[in-house]
Amino acid sequence: MTREGFTLLELLVVMSIILVLLSISLPCLLRAKDSALQLVAMEVEVNEEGKVSLEINDRSNRKPTDDIYMIKIDRPAKSHVRLKKPLPSGMKLRRRDGHDYILWRPRTEHIGMHSVTVVFDGEETSEKEITVYVYNKKLLEAQREDRKD
Repeated sequence: MTREGFTLLELLVVMSIILVLLSISLPCLLRAKDSALQLVAMEVEVNEEGKVSLEINDRSNRKPTDDIYMIKIDRPAKSHVRLKKPLPSGMKLRRRDGHDYILWRPRTEHIGMHSVTVVFDGEETSEKEITVYVYNKKLLEAQREDRKD
């Protein structure tokens, strides 16, 4: 008797093993990708008025590592940081080297002003409003021309 192929049970066992291996490795790969993006991100700080300016490229052939920003958050001691919703899409809170950051890669549809509320939960709960201005090169040059006039 010769066998022509695999039985259905054998195929299901192999597929289930592959799915288990993927479910184990995928979260680790996503964390590694996130860590790699943090390494290439440009670190910016919030000024005294709570404002941040980000310049993005609006070309269609942006690389995945272009225009990634880490906005540094100064938090009070013994407090936890969280972002209050609503947020612009793609904003994430990250911690690196003992500091808290907002990790964000704005796209062309994010050009404009965005208000982000950072909440500090600790002995006392407090909030800080950060205004993020997203520009592209054309808007930045036009704004500089208006200031000259």
